[in-house]
Amino acid sequence: MTTTKKIIIKLACATALGTASIALTQVNEPQVTVNAATTSVAARALGVDVASYQSADLSSHAQAGSQFAIVKVSEGTSYRNPKASSQISTALSNNMMPMAYHFATFSSNSSAAVAEANYAIKAAQAFGLPTGSYIACDYETGQGNNIYGGKTPTANAIIAFMDTIKSAGYKPLLYASSSVLQNNIDTSSVIAKYPNSLWVASYAISGRIDNPNFNYFPSMDGVSIWQFTDNWKGLSVDGNIAVLPLSIDGNVTSNNGAISQAPATNNTNSASSTNKTTASSSQTTSSDSNKGVATAGYVMKKSYIYNKKGDRQGGYYAAYTNITHYGVVTLDNGKTALNMGNGRYIMASNVLGNSRVVKHNAYIYSNKGYRANWRLLRKGTPIKTYGSRIHINGKSYYRIGRNMYVKAANF
Repeated sequence: MTTTKKIIIKLACATALGTASIALTQVNEPQVTVNAATTSVAARALGVDVASYQSADLSSHAQAGSQFAIVKVSEGTSYRNPKASSQISTALSNNMMPMAYHFATFSSNSSAAVAEANYAIKAAQAFGLPTGSYIACDYETGQGNNIYGGKTPTANAIIAFMDTIKSAGYKPLLYASSSVLQNNIDTSSVIAKYPNSLWVASYAISGRIDNPNFNYFPSMDGVSIWQFTDNWKGLSVDGNIAVLPLSIDGNVTSNNGAISQAPATNNTNSASSTNKTTASSSQTTSSDSNKGVATAGYVMKKSYIYNKKGDRQGGYYAAYTNITHYGVVTLDNGKTALNMGNGRYIMASNVLGNSRVVKHNAYIYSNKGYRANWRLLRKGTPIKTYGSRIHINGKSYYRIGRNMYVKAANF
């Protein structure tokens, strides 16, 4: 999202993994006719976010089906996007609802956050952003921004930024990757004050995506917008979807209480046994079921069921099964597991994955060992791997997605 943009690549989301129904190669689509408006968009409307390295004229984005545009207006207290005025005006002339974002450099300093918010407000006003529009705090690593100042101090600084935005008559949002929101910010305090104010970035695959697959939605409270790709329809622009209705005239962040935007699925807590029958038909509520918040997930690897001691029980969850779990726990044997309720546990790494970084350029392979030339993972790419190493044709691999593997030596 900045001139030194850090690409967020999540080949499988940590909190809500899905099937591989996103096409890995896609063809150009005809021009899309949309019901657009400059003051509101409905839930599931598609939009883009742009900065100085995108076109000053957003007409082509509107023609591709974008109904809103989130324009970078400023960064720190010394930079303004030279294309912002044109990007906002062409969004308006193409019936796209304009919004704005400011790239934060205040780290966890609340007074600096207020100064940056005031700078963002003046920039937005100078560029013609309508009063009452959304202005997001883009919080990520880069340009000296330190995201490791502590979850509470960081949240306090972000809230100070958002308070200043609101006081000026605009609607505050917080943009960050799902990883930063979960690991570096006390996000619960942000959405307690500004419900449904999150704009979350989480990508199912790297490369072109035309339409989001909600099986990969990063399930968490308070999300209004999901950034699902950095290459929407091959236009080299970030693609977003409004998870909730957005409106200049109505304040979505005033809803009572943060709600989960995870789409309804046919998730169950049943698992497959070795003969493909239900492993446990018990639906009684136990104390285990009530520990933690129910969270949607997706099993990326066959997962056996264990008890709290770590002893394997009968039955398993087949690979690529939608599940609901009740949080991460440590079994008595020291293993990290997910609480499935009713005294059942599965290995957390089969759902949440392990974070790794590609140490040099790496290809993706199928479960037969065939190289998939559609994508090369670049050095430094953060990746989630699932389960333990497996061997294909005598070589060691980690699973990174459905029928997608990378040689272990590349991490």
